[in-house]
Amino acid sequence: MNDYYGSVPLEEYEQILANREYWDNISGEWGMCSKMEDKLVRLGTFVQRGGDLNRVIALYAEGREYTYRVTIQHCIERYLETLTKKCIQNLTLRLYKLEKEEAVKLLSEMLKVSIGIDFRYDKYTSRQVSFGILDTRNLDAEGILSAIEQEHRQAHPDESIEDIRKRVHTWIGDSWW
Repeated sequence: MNDYYGSVPLEEYEQILANREYWDNISGEWGMCSKMEDKLVRLGTFVQRGGDLNRVIALYAEGREYTYRVTIQHCIERYLETLTKKCIQNLTLRLYKLEKEEAVKLLSEMLKVSIGIDFRYDKYTSRQVSFGILDTRNLDAEGILSAIEQEHRQAHPDESIEDIRKRVHTWIGDSWW
């Protein structure tokens, strides 16, 4: 991905990211427009620049039919699986216990530490160009998830099994947005 920090203002960047290519994994745009790694680099760059993924997702969900909103959490799950290379034991089950804001926070925190910069010489412009790259070598995914789970338990000490079951049902077949 060209121009790592870019010159696009965050408000415009939000509009770029608030589309089906990023939040509808059953649409043709999901697979045709860009590779998973490119999506993660763009999302990560946005977060590193101070962007709010909750806001982007809300912009995407606003005014959309239910069938489009229900795919959002599945896209978050796919992004997390890709970032962690499925190395977190029981990631899906643990993810289902989180609330939507916590799941988006988890994705944002992992993206912050997973995007690096690579510099290359562009022979056409005769200058050095920066590129965002996905680099998960220093990602402590287990630590980030555990910290968010701990915050959740502290915020909801009396949470019942039924509350968790409702959230799991929402993850599987309902929409948070």
